[in-house]
Amino acid sequence: MYSWKKKVGDIEVFILKDGETEFGVETFSGTNQSEISELLKVNNRKAIETNFNAFLIKSGGKNILIDAGAGTLFGPVAGNLSKALEEVGVMNDDISNIIATHLHPDHIGGMISKSGNKIFENAALTLTQDEYSFWNKEENFKSNPEDQNLPLNVLSAYSGNINLISGEEDLGLGLSAIDLPGHTAGHIGVMISSGNDSFAIAGDIIHAQYLQINNPEIGVIFDQDEKLAQKSRKKMLDMLATDKIAFSGGHILSPAIGFVENNGLGYSWVQSGLS
Repeated sequence: MYSWKKKVGDIEVFILKDGETEFGVETFSGTNQSEISELLKVNNRKAIETNFNAFLIKSGGKNILIDAGAGTLFGPVAGNLSKALEEVGVMNDDISNIIATHLHPDHIGGMISKSGNKIFENAALTLTQDEYSFWNKEENFKSNPEDQNLPLNVLSAYSGNINLISGEEDLGLGLSAIDLPGHTAGHIGVMISSGNDSFAIAGDIIHAQYLQINNPEIGVIFDQDEKLAQKSRKKMLDMLATDKIAFSGGHILSPAIGFVENNGLGYSWVQSGLS
């Protein structure tokens, strides 16, 4: 099974599982083995598990994709987006818009083919101006120029239909951007609202839910600005806990729907049922 459905008022949200893997301790910068071992024990986990998730939103007769998985970049551990879309009866050409939470490989690899062509022919690509600007500046990649290649290839493939937004903007059809910089320069989440119901897609504020929800000060080596990412993580978790909003994210484990509760020092994950 590669897809799970959540109703948000009149909007349908599908969590699409592109893949899964495990992280090593070295992924979590500034965190020692003993703390990680204790958090895993507290949460009854044996390894630092993670998912690669994308999301399909059906709203107002439109099919909106949020992120697109890793494509073929990670080999057999990912690349299942097409299977997930097939499960929910959506073809690539049915996608009208793609929202990129950010331009890391596991979120955009599935947007283009090996030859660099658009996979979603009829889709516009939406991302923040800050994200677009960061990946287009050669000076940001003097020590690692290869990191710029995939984002530029994706932006080139969709260049005829790119929408640049701020980090806090109404996207229409019940969707709005949530400004969460730090993981990348223009990283965002997406709030989905219909009637009195809300659901949040928190992007990549969490890579390992049984570590970083309990202790939101734990960062990952993928964060461009670890302190700013930490600030965004705390901001998002506080909002989710205070307003009791169900959420998912790019690396939450399947079925990848739940809540967070404030437990004083940090937060705790509460698994939610599907509806």
